Amino acid sequence: MFRPLKITFHLDGSGVYYDPFEPPMLDGILAVAFMSLVRARRGEVYEHEEIGRDEPPYDVPLPLARWSVGEVWGWKASALFPEGETAESLVYWRKRLRQHRIELTEGSPNTTNGVYRDWNMPLPLLLCRRMVAYCVTDREGRRDIRRQLERIRWIGKKRAHGRGRVIGVTVEQCEVDYSIARDGTLTRWMPSDTGSRLVRPRPPYWNVVGRVRCAEIGETATDAAVHHAEL
Repeated sequence: MFRPLKITFHLDGSGVYYDPFEPPMLDGILAVAFMSLVRARRGEVYEHEEIGRDEPPYDVPLPLARWSVGEVWGWKASALFPEGETAESLVYWRKRLRQHRIELTEGSPNTTNGVYRDWNMPLPLLLCRRMVAYCVTDREGRRDIRRQLERIRWIGKKRAHGRGRVIGVTVEQCEVDYSIARDGTLTRWMPSDTGSRLVRPRPPYWNVVGRVRCAEIGETATDAAVHHAEL
């Protein structure tokens, strides 16, 4: 029997790169987590990096309920949202040519492009202790999801720079299904004839194959025909 769940990612509080217009998606995180399990069970070798954005991707089977709107379907899993007190910070992602070791190079290094390029890029960070997401699964799926999420150590972009560290994950049952909408607004991209975004309805979201017009996260739920979504 399917039950709604609330997933809480506990962060170290040092900041996570979070874009509210393209937030991390729970089913996208789960697809990465379950990929190694799929390869082990089926003996298949597949990595998202091995295909291009315009090549048909592999749909990772996830232990989640599905929604469908017409011929379009996806997983009942929301985006990640900050919970509790939040603040914003700005750090800089820098790289500089080591001038004191310039004698080790050949020719005249160009610091405006190429391997010797200098940069000083602003990196906006969201300071929060918790991020939450919602999904719908059965009892066995809840166990598998908990097991796979325990392997997640980082979320968001710039993980290699120590941003978005996860120190724990809590999986708990909730009374209301917020995997698609909450308080009348969308918690994930949903198909809509008047939608402003072209995106795949399920992972990998960076791929362009199977894109459909969708309403944005945070828009009014009825605008995305969410009431026609069904298991």
